[in-house]
Amino acid sequence: MVDEGRDERPVHAPDAANQATGERSRSFRMRGIAQAILRVPLFFKLFLANGAIVIGVAVAGAILSHARSPAVGESVPSFLVVAAIGIASSLAANAAIVWLALTPVRSLEHAAARIRAGDHSARADVSSVADRDLEGLTWTFNAVLDEVGDQTRRLREMAARAQSATEEERRRLARELHDGVAQSLAALNIRVKLARNTVDSQVRASDLDEVSRGIADAILELRRMARGLRPPALEMLGLGAAIESHARSVTEAAGLDALINTENVTGLLAPDAELAVYRILQEGLSNVIRHSGASHVSIDLSLVGEQVQMLIEDDGSGFDPASRFEGDRGLGLFGMNERAAFIGGDIEIASRVGRGTRVVLTVPTVEYSAHGG
Repeated sequence: MVDEGRDERPVHAPDAANQATGERSRSFRMRGIAQAILRVPLFFKLFLANGAIVIGVAVAGAILSHARSPAVGESVPSFLVVAAIGIASSLAANAAIVWLALTPVRSLEHAAARIRAGDHSARADVSSVADRDLEGLTWTFNAVLDEVGDQTRRLREMAARAQSATEEERRRLARELHDGVAQSLAALNIRVKLARNTVDSQVRASDLDEVSRGIADAILELRRMARGLRPPALEMLGLGAAIESHARSVTEAAGLDALINTENVTGLLAPDAELAVYRILQEGLSNVIRHSGASHVSIDLSLVGEQVQMLIEDDGSGFDPASRFEGDRGLGLFGMNERAAFIGGDIEIASRVGRGTRVVLTVPTVEYSAHGG
């Protein structure tokens, strides 16, 4: 028979739960204390650690000395005074050394704060008391800031040039549409109205034939303008054939001896990646023709492992790699780098004065990119 008034639950269950909660609370408190200690500034960490060591050694020395010479207990006060002076002097020396040693770190922090506040010209001062490692850190910090500044300047220049080119292209298209296609269509519209009111059937047929030829010319003009906006060869022929077609037409017009080899890589790259590769080829060939003075250029497009690789190599005058981003050519090379980075590719530009230039672009294929390669 079951005693309904009896509680069958374990007596100690609430105590166990409270104990577990208390242990978690103590664990969180200990973790909070440890984090608070670790967040103490580096100067005070080093100073307190050195001070604790000095005081500990001094106290231990005093205890051992007194234990070995109990008969001289009357001299303990004077010994403590001397020990206190020694400890204070040691702590002061430690504080001065640590303070001087951390001067470069404070300089880095001050420069970083100025940059965060908007002063991008701020740089860390190289301290005369810095050791070799901290001096190297300061130089590296400043070099990184210089590189970031150069990148920002080139991005602004490229953005300004791109905006200017876009506006110029819009003006050109507007002018061609207004002065060319629009006026042609307006004239054709007038011819149609005249032909409608013409009684002579032969004259009317002749006028309509001229209208038909005018419409065909307007269509050809619109197609030419469309080809200038986006190369139709990419959709019609594929990347390899489009690159070969453009390279041959450009090099023949410039009188360059060209060796062109392209594999069929259609479908291996995303559409935006194909367009970027095509634009990089255009910019690369433009640099060869405008700046290198080359007589021979090699262009190769192939599949290498899981990447599509494009090579552009010339025998021109070359340039100093240290100044590769200067001038018009520099903006072109920088634009090539940005296009490659945008599609997850990598571009290497190697050149020597008088030894030509070699540009190697590698872009991961669609499947390789999808699998996290």
